[in-house]
Amino acid sequence: MQKQNCNLPIGRKNSLSRVSKVTCGLLFCLTTCAFAVDGKVNMGSNGVDDKKVVPLVGTTKTKLDGVNQEGFKVKGQVSDNVGPLPGVNVMVKGTMTGVITDMDGNFEIVAPYSKATLVFSYVGYQPKEVSLKGERIVNVKMVEDAKALEEVVVVGYTTQRKATITGSVATITTKDLKQSPTANLTNALAGRMPGLMANQFSGGEPGVDGADLRIRGASTYGDQTPIIDGVERDDMAYLAPEEIETFTILKDASATAAYGIRGANGVVVITTKRGQASEKPSVSFKASVGTNSPAKFPEYLGSAQYAELYNEARMNMGVDPSSPDLFSTNVIEDFKNGKGYNWDYFDYAFKPGIQQDYSLSVRGGSERARYYVMANYYKQDGNYKHTDMADYSTQAVFQRYNFRANVDVDITKNFYVKVDLGARITDRNAPGTTASRVVSIANTQPPHLPITLQDNGNAANETYALNNPKGMLYGDQQHRYNILGELSRTGYLNEKKTFLNGTFSIGHKLDFITKGLKVEGSISYDAKEGRWIRRVLETRQDGYANYGRYATFQPDESVYGSYYLHSTEPYAGAYRLGNPWYSTDETISNGFSHNAAENKTYYQLKLDYQREFDRHNVSAMVLFNRSSRAYDNRVEYRYQGISGRATYAYDNKYLTEFNIGYNGSENFAPGNRYGVFPAGSIGWVISREAFMKGTEKWLDNLKLRASFGLVGSDKISDNNDDRFAYLQFFQGGNGYSFGFNEFGSGYDGLKEGNFANPNLTWEKARKTNIGFDATLFNGKLTIAADYFREHRYDIITTLSDGDKMGYPDIVGKDAPFVNSGIVDNQGIDFELGWNSTIGKDFRYYIKPNFTFARNKIKFMNEVDYGNEYRQKTGRRLGEHFVYVVDHFVYDQAEADKLNAMNDGRGFQPWGELHPGDVVYKDLNQDGKIDDYGDRTHMGFPRTPEIQFGIPFGIQYKGFDISVMFQGSLNSSILLSGAAVWDFPSYEQDQYGKVKHMHLNRWTEATKDVATYPRLTYGAYENNKNGNSSLFLYNANYIRLKNLEVGYSLPKNIIRFAGLQNVRFYVQGLNLLTFDSLDDVDMDPETKEGSGDWYPIQRVYNFGVEITYFLINLSLFSNFLHLLYVFKKYRVI
Repeated sequence: MQKQNCNLPIGRKNSLSRVSKVTCGLLFCLTTCAFAVDGKVNMGSNGVDDKKVVPLVGTTKTKLDGVNQEGFKVKGQVSDNVGPLPGVNVMVKGTMTGVITDMDGNFEIVAPYSKATLVFSYVGYQPKEVSLKGERIVNVKMVEDAKALEEVVVVGYTTQRKATITGSVATITTKDLKQSPTANLTNALAGRMPGLMANQFSGGEPGVDGADLRIRGASTYGDQTPIIDGVERDDMAYLAPEEIETFTILKDASATAAYGIRGANGVVVITTKRGQASEKPSVSFKASVGTNSPAKFPEYLGSAQYAELYNEARMNMGVDPSSPDLFSTNVIEDFKNGKGYNWDYFDYAFKPGIQQDYSLSVRGGSERARYYVMANYYKQDGNYKHTDMADYSTQAVFQRYNFRANVDVDITKNFYVKVDLGARITDRNAPGTTASRVVSIANTQPPHLPITLQDNGNAANETYALNNPKGMLYGDQQHRYNILGELSRTGYLNEKKTFLNGTFSIGHKLDFITKGLKVEGSISYDAKEGRWIRRVLETRQDGYANYGRYATFQPDESVYGSYYLHSTEPYAGAYRLGNPWYSTDETISNGFSHNAAENKTYYQLKLDYQREFDRHNVSAMVLFNRSSRAYDNRVEYRYQGISGRATYAYDNKYLTEFNIGYNGSENFAPGNRYGVFPAGSIGWVISREAFMKGTEKWLDNLKLRASFGLVGSDKISDNNDDRFAYLQFFQGGNGYSFGFNEFGSGYDGLKEGNFANPNLTWEKARKTNIGFDATLFNGKLTIAADYFREHRYDIITTLSDGDKMGYPDIVGKDAPFVNSGIVDNQGIDFELGWNSTIGKDFRYYIKPNFTFARNKIKFMNEVDYGNEYRQKTGRRLGEHFVYVVDHFVYDQAEADKLNAMNDGRGFQPWGELHPGDVVYKDLNQDGKIDDYGDRTHMGFPRTPEIQFGIPFGIQYKGFDISVMFQGSLNSSILLSGAAVWDFPSYEQDQYGKVKHMHLNRWTEATKDVATYPRLTYGAYENNKNGNSSLFLYNANYIRLKNLEVGYSLPKNIIRFAGLQNVRFYVQGLNLLTFDSLDDVDMDPETKEGSGDWYPIQRVYNFGVEITYFLINLSLFSNFLHLLYVFKKYRVI
């Protein structure tokens, strides 16, 4: 048989497939090696019965030389901080002997000898080993995974016990993240942590729905991006929650100083899950399926009210009441009686989508080797209708594949290696149009016009009908886009990205030099690549007008839809082209392109020391790191630095810490590249003082702490022309011709690039933090509170903005980047927690958090407006400057008076005023309204100053309920266009619709109570002004962000199958919202502007989680090998 040729040119095979194969192979090898080192693992089934101690294995006697064959009987009780724990596995280490605690947490087991070790394990708790040492009664207190993880906090390249930490940090675990059924991790963070502010202004379109993250708000008008992960990976959005152990934010200078010129905006550190030494590997499987739909769409008026308000607006603009350009009375009556078209475009275009999430992980190991392996698949279908009408799907679909293998191997007692491999593939499909265009059409297209035209049997239309078998779309020279055409006939886009993150670490304990000393080196390599398939219909331009390249039609006797102003009957005449070029759809184009390839190599060498001498606890760290990032064909981005850290604690009562970073960046000229960033902090555990004696009955711990330090930022711009902002350069010229070479190519010459500033250096921030941590009532109540203050200076500033003092236009170029600008930022954040029980089976918790951050611009090279209220200096970043609405023109007499001012030029610059028009306040009292003198600050910035979360929950026997309310305060939104204006003009000659808010417009009858000015048609800048306080709204809200209800099956039901835990759950995301935008009828997390925004998603989800002990490890290994073989030979 002849071998088939795939017809791919040499060297051009799909690089994504190549990376996928490498990823699968590496994952397989790592997993197999970990299992091989781990060796044989003993297993058994488990379960729990009321008041019975259940043996895991029937045999309790073990043949050992010199050991009493009758065994050593041990009994005791296992509990946590709130009471006894039933169902805990108790194993004799190194044997198959084991039992399970009864409903009161009691157990009884026979060990082979008096110095044996018992291993206690339970889902959701940290495993614990206890050496018997001849004791026959053993009572064990277990610590929940989450609490154990919180006891050790990740800080600048190392870890520290929370009891001794003096910096400001906050941590959550995977349990919190999994409560939000969302593809994008950033959308699960809002309201979860004090100090972290998350806003989903980008919308909810699958694959591009991330939230903006800020740590303690914004403190610069420069770059505000936080650093991600210990090796500074900048893309965490599509990590799977199942691969995350902890999510930590470092907030103050003490915690971030080690990051030097990259820590000014705070640091996010993600710790992925690792293996644990246990008698039996645990396997966790999760499957969930749910529905997603836009949380809220605006509601526009139907055809009858639209027609009435349309006529009113046109007559207000001077159209004669008898004009044929108005809706006829008969048509309006027909609309009221249900005749004619009355489209709800959002209902026509959108529907619920399906989302699925599956993950499988294996976790285990021995004292010698530990491993964690995970695979996850997530799929989110979009919400568009009419996407299956072509030979291809135009639905918005996002798919994500996550893989992780973390392996720790102790080669000897002192020598260890760690290998971490993470891989991720994202696959996003979308219509050839854009989400903003689809939503814009739904926001603006009049409800009375048809979407499709029927084949009315007219002979003149026969050719059109035959050439358009999937239907004829309506369109005319004014209504140039058709929503069905956009959804079904513009083709599709597909983007696939592959990410590979690998880290290899090798370390050695240096106890032979001094106890507690170790050295560790790490190297990581990250690669990211992607490609686009573009099978789309682009738009066609005709002057200022843009048309779709699909065929549209209109009644031959109609102009701009005028037929439908006078008739609701189906049109029986001939059609003509609406799109003047196409009588049938143009063929979609074929395009293929690669994203810019990106890879990063990171090296790190660390010397770590931790030692405890009686009452003295000392730790120290010295670290060298270097990073090199390649992006496309640019010069590599590189930095390097040395970090140091030292802590001292006396009697766990008096705490000190010192951090320093010495970092360099190629973004600056030699001589300005390196900076020293020190920070210090102190702590006092006041509850351990003698004068606090007697408080131990209710006060477990009280720690005061304070920190101060300097951090920086080297972020300039992502534009390649700004790569070396300190170097003057030349680039290819344009606009001039200097002749042609022998091949006919022109000589364009050279032009000078951006002006350089050789003195440019890093942006700096001095940070101060004062806080306290308290634990009361035997751990039931926890409090953590901080006051912070930041002074940001030498802000890297571009002077090209119109509000800054740059170069005059006559220079022909913008001024260079400069270190200029000062911003102060201060606020508080705190978290309260209460965790307790009522009776034996009822547990409950509540853990609200609150963040307030307010900034103030102290200096920014601002243009002098002459009025303090017009200046941004002294105000908050992003504050709105608007014309203040005073009143509506009451009658013609007032209009005439205002129009006569300023020698007939009028009081306001936007044309002649009429009764019902907006009158603005003359703030500078000069008798006229203008930009410089009459716009002032009002409301709050778009980014909220206050964010909070209120998570709480209860647990009763197998049932659990978790709820989280999340909200934002001190936020304003400035809207325009179709979001708020009546019949707004867009694309120069098109006009939008009206909402319920426009029913409260000014008329002669309502002039004393109207809340909206008189209606006008199209552009009327006086009333429809993008800087009017009339359209500045309070964007505060509180949202039922998460709701989860779960049920775990009783242990005595599932033990026969060897299962450790089976839990069913239902979840909801973005279920209810309470806000002040009723009139606008939009979601409060809408981005500012005209409302052409894909809303955030409301999700309902159902799932199951299963955890069990692996019965036969070789079977699992064979299963992985089988998957690898299938992949290799393309069976799957």
